[in-house]
Amino acid sequence: MNSYKAAAVIASPYLFDLKRTVEKSCDLIDEAAANGAKLIAFPETFLPNYPWWIWMAVDNVKKGELFRRLYDESVDLQGQVFQQLCSKAKEHGVFVVIGINERAHGTLYNSQVFIDENGQIVRCRRKLIPTGEERTLWGRGDGSDLFVLDTSLGRLGALICYENIMPQSRYTLYSMHEQVHIANWPGNEMKSQPRDRTEMIKLTSRFAALEGQMYVVASSSCLSEEEVSFYRDLDPNLGGTLMPGGGVAAIYSPFGEVLAEIVGEEGIAYADIDLDKIIDAKHILDTVGHYARPDVHQVLFDGNNKKPVLRAGLDSAIESGQYSAEVSVLDEMASEE
Repeated sequence: MNSYKAAAVIASPYLFDLKRTVEKSCDLIDEAAANGAKLIAFPETFLPNYPWWIWMAVDNVKKGELFRRLYDESVDLQGQVFQQLCSKAKEHGVFVVIGINERAHGTLYNSQVFIDENGQIVRCRRKLIPTGEERTLWGRGDGSDLFVLDTSLGRLGALICYENIMPQSRYTLYSMHEQVHIANWPGNEMKSQPRDRTEMIKLTSRFAALEGQMYVVASSSCLSEEEVSFYRDLDPNLGGTLMPGGGVAAIYSPFGEVLAEIVGEEGIAYADIDLDKIIDAKHILDTVGHYARPDVHQVLFDGNNKKPVLRAGLDSAIESGQYSAEVSVLDEMASEE
């Protein structure tokens, strides 16, 4: 399918409520599908919510309580609640990419889930390195979390939040001939830091589209009155530095053009994807083709999954992706004996 409609969601989750936020996500899929969208992108950790408290003046005891509340409401990929999303994707024949707090045996991960038109979870990737205070909450992904999927909608890839500012990670996905990139973010109107988060999201996502000669579908959350009230009670020092709104949903072309944009309020941004136009952009600038200089600089990429424990012997070599020619020869020799 070289031409189709994509949708970028900007919405607020229900705080610490996975079931209600999944139901809201299903309603948004209904709406986007009714408007003809075939690809639907949701914000970072939309299920059940982004933990803004990690950036606030909250003591360790309270942070422990909040972590447990978040953990209890986080996503089990095979759980009945999350599977509702998969069923909804299958019902409409749409491809969904959604940000989640992924629960994995005691650790939480900031993850993106790819659900195809048949309602199957194709892949789940984890944020390579949580940003700043996020490291007190989430584990880290590894090189196996950098990939591009060959789908009926083109070659899809994704990065989370500040991963989109990591040049090596972006370039690695470009080298896999990414055509449509999903960038998901958390959005708010927090004035305690010397930057405009919404403008940063727009700038970074738009530049990635131009640099990678690809479409970028950017989706972020926005803060509801409920969340703002919760966080002001949690940290009275916030005062007027935290306001409802923030964030952006947008779609950018391979030339860096703004195709659709909704800022600071709930909605769905739509735009047409035409994969044939990528060739026109690459005629001018192909950063991993005719505009690359591998004789001057290259990116070293290790895409292996890094497990904390490996079994001794041949199994460990296979599982770690380190099955070398030398191991193969030894294996053949052992077979002959």
